[in-house]
Amino acid sequence: MKSNIMNGILSIMIGCIVGVFTVFGQKYLPGSFNSLANSGAVWIIFAFYTSLLLRKTMIKTIAICINTLIFCVLSYYWFESIINMHTFQFGDYYILLWLACAVVGGTIFGYGAYRHNKSEYWLDTLTSNLLPAVFLSEGINKIIHIEGYMHMLGAVWGTVIIGICLYFLLNRKKSFQKRQMSSILLLTGLGLLGFEILFQLTV
Repeated sequence: MKSNIMNGILSIMIGCIVGVFTVFGQKYLPGSFNSLANSGAVWIIFAFYTSLLLRKTMIKTIAICINTLIFCVLSYYWFESIINMHTFQFGDYYILLWLACAVVGGTIFGYGAYRHNKSEYWLDTLTSNLLPAVFLSEGINKIIHIEGYMHMLGAVWGTVIIGICLYFLLNRKKSFQKRQMSSILLLTGLGLLGFEILFQLTV
């Protein structure tokens, strides 16, 4: 019971730290780096490895990932409202949208963290490529809609490059195996669909 409470507190703390530092990154990082700081894929890395570090049962691991992302969202919007001196409104459309994304993304990546390195089955190959795929799909989606991202080209291409680097870093000698390449293509395609839906909901 105590470990569950401590894990919950730790995931809240990490989520809050990431959310607050995202606001600082947007405000003070130069050029495209401030846009990269606001990447949803960057938040996913912290949530994924927090849930992987605290991994227990499947449900608890997923809950930790969701919790981390929820507090990324809440702390980001709360601190941003303080910095820019406006009212924090919990019922704001974008806050609710990103909270919904936190639940969906937390479920997917929490499950991925739970399955990570458990076996050599096809499902585990898929989950091991979740992180590279989310960066690739976010970057490619922005390239598709490049007219809206001309001010942050460095961040757009940087996201794609991070995805490629993560793929080779995580898969190493297996990078050119058919199973690994098929999984990254499938996940990137699904990620593109998700980011396109999100894009349509935010324009």
